[in-house]
Amino acid sequence: MRCVLLALALVPCAVSQSVKSCGSASDHLKNPVIKLTPDPPVKGGTLTIDASGTLDEAEGDFVSNVNLTVQALGVVHVTVSGGVPMSISPGAVSGPFSLTIGPFALPSGIPGSAVVKGQVHVTNAKNEQIMCIDVDLDVPAAETHEAQLALEADVPALQTVSSCGTATDHIPDFSIASSGGVITMAGTLDEALTKASIDLDVSLKVLIISVPLKMTIPLAVSDGLISKGAIKASVGPSTIAITPNVKATIKGTMKINDGNAQQVTCINVDSVVGNDQSIVV
Repeated sequence: MRCVLLALALVPCAVSQSVKSCGSASDHLKNPVIKLTPDPPVKGGTLTIDASGTLDEAEGDFVSNVNLTVQALGVVHVTVSGGVPMSISPGAVSGPFSLTIGPFALPSGIPGSAVVKGQVHVTNAKNEQIMCIDVDLDVPAAETHEAQLALEADVPALQTVSSCGTATDHIPDFSIASSGGVITMAGTLDEALTKASIDLDVSLKVLIISVPLKMTIPLAVSDGLISKGAIKASVGPSTIAITPNVKATIKGTMKINDGNAQQVTCINVDSVVGNDQSIVV
């Protein structure tokens, strides 16, 4: 789970030459090199994201501040703004940093293009900037696939996040709790990780459109980033606001496996994504 949170904190968006750095020499991530293959991505194709740089100090607390406009699913056009704080222990160490996400297959049965424009600023606990990304990403609509979408009744989500892990996981004591808008995860990792994968099997529902998302996303990180031992992470409280407040829900499971395809942990998600929504455990 820690590798996922580090990816979210340090590389908040798929970035490439179509997404430019808006950072400065004072950023804590020095000499960032970020590559998206292919650029731009193609629905139904594969995508790989490579990011590297040098952190000039250890970082364990992050805030991802976003100001984006998003068009997706052929029906959604919203503004997303606000921040999401994250705390990770042990944190990212100073020195060389590298992360590879993919290659993974992009869903093809989604209507319309996907367009994301705006900026993401990642800062630390001292409100010092770690990195800044200027996003102008356009994923064109697939021309050879028909969308396979289900129209569902407007049933309220359960709004839960819970563990679906087992005693044989590499984090056998994984726990997850929520209070005051903050999700806290903890456990003991019995191995160091440089390779992992996320098995995502969820359904994303926006308005009356339900889109199944089932994919495996490989991850590779630099040595020492995901260490053996006690880990703890917290996310929130989020100040993200979506305007207009489009009702969106996500339901399913996210399993994290190591490089040997052995399960590290598993999380069940059934929650609302939007303004003024809380998650309970």
